[in-house]
Order: sequence, then C-alpha cells, then structure tokens
Amino acid sequence: MNARTETGTARFPGAAQPPSDYAALRRDPDYAGLNHPLLDMLPAAAPTVLDVGCGDGAVSEQLLLRDPAVSLVGVDPDAAMLDAARARLGDRARFVAGDASAVARLFPPGAFDVVVLANCIHLVPGLAEALDAIGHVLVGGGRLVFNSAFYAGAESGADLPLYAELVAGARRAAQERGLPLARSAAGRPAGLRRTAGDYQAALAAAGFTDVVTTERTFTFGPRFLAAVCATPMFATAALPAVDRRTAAKLLTESLEKQLEKQDGRTPVTITRRCVYFSATRP
Repeated sequence: MNARTETGTARFPGAAQPPSDYAALRRDPDYAGLNHPLLDMLPAAAPTVLDVGCGDGAVSEQLLLRDPAVSLVGVDPDAAMLDAARARLGDRARFVAGDASAVARLFPPGAFDVVVLANCIHLVPGLAEALDAIGHVLVGGGRLVFNSAFYAGAESGADLPLYAELVAGARRAAQERGLPLARSAAGRPAGLRRTAGDYQAALAAAGFTDVVTTERTFTFGPRFLAAVCATPMFATAALPAVDRRTAAKLLTESLEKQLEKQDGRTPVTITRRCVYFSATRP
C-alpha cells in the first residue's frame, strides 16, 4: 500500500491534530515531496520499523499508510513532540523518548527490519556512535534509510543573500526589542558542515554495505520557508540567545518583509539539494 494525500498528511479517524513546532511543516506539500524519495527507498515488506527523530509523527504516519500491518516505533528526545505524535496516531504506533545514539540501550539486538531517519540526520551530533547503535538494533540484512537537505553543498549560491537577509532582519528586530543577541560559540553546527561524502564514509566505517545514494534538487516557495522558520532547529541556529518561539516569530516577520518587497514580482523561492541514503547491515 502506498497511499498519500495531497498534502502528505494522513487522516486517521478520530485522531486529534494538536499544534506543534513542526505542524506547519508537516502539512506543507513541498515537505511531503521532500519525503517521497525517502519512502520510495524502503523495502516493499518490513514487519518492524524504527522511526528515529520521529518528531510529531509526520513520517511515522506515512509509514503506517504504506503498510497498516507494520509494527512501528518512533523515537525522539522531545517529550512534547512525542505527545503530539501519540495524540495523532493513537495506538497505531509506540513512541519512546530517546535519541539516535540511545537506541541500542532502548531496544534489544536485531529488533527492527528497517530504521528510518527522516530529515534529521544533520541534528545527530555523534554520527559514528549513532550508526553503531542503529546497527545494533537492525537485523542482519536490515535496512537503514535517511535523508537531509541540510549539509555542505545543499544550498544554492544564488540563495545565500536571501538567507543572510532573513537572519539579519530577525536579528535587527531582536536588537530593537532589547533581546539578547549572540552567535553559537561553536559556529555552524557540526551536522550542517557534513558533506554527502562524510555520510558515505561514516556508513562504511560503521560496517554498512550496499550503500545507495542519490541527490535531488527541490525549489521551495514562501509557505515552505515560513514553515521552516517556525522550526526549533532553524530558529535556534539563527538566534541562539533568544527563546525559540520568539526567534521563530522574528524570522517569520523578517520573511514577510522580504515578501512585501517583491510587491507581486518574481516570488521568493529557494533551491536546495537533498541527499538520500539506503544501506544494509550485513
């Protein structure tokens, strides 16, 4: 079964739809399009699936649509996101607090046929440790699939001024409101500095085989940009000293000002590449 709605969001009868930091992104059709190639890399039959970094269950939901009989477990370190996922999906899946590096402590060896990390591998600080843990919980011959649109080389050079002005506008607004301004002491997070080649090397070092990788280019519109601005990852990276929800609001206001400047002219869009990986545990 491979059912998808136009917005990429399933509708389970009676499921609540509580708001979350990722709700707008989950409902965005561009985000659904970003996930389609990842879902297409999954094996046709996988009785047990672990969705690492599941957030509020956007991809968990799609996995259940593909195969209603799958035994699905979602893992995420954010308790609020897990609550949102449980409220939306009910007893269709089980959700556990933890991160990628913790899965070997949370589950027995060989517990899953497939492990999925959708749009979150760049948030994993200790990649080698995480891949070792994932290999531990995969069965022999099990599959790991993941993707990211946040890696070195993902951005289009032509879009860099837009990103710079978006963040600069939010920082100016924060300064005008007397909010603290600071840059991350570590600079650009390590996960965002990784290249596609770094992921290939890490998979090989962790013992994964049959590695398949592909890169695709996407053009995203203002709705997607606004949804990304509301996410903790982007807001915290742009304004690390500001409360993440306030930071998201300032970024959204900065984007709205850029859209107003267009005044009906060429719409604001960004182009990004997304890398997709599939690998097998021997």
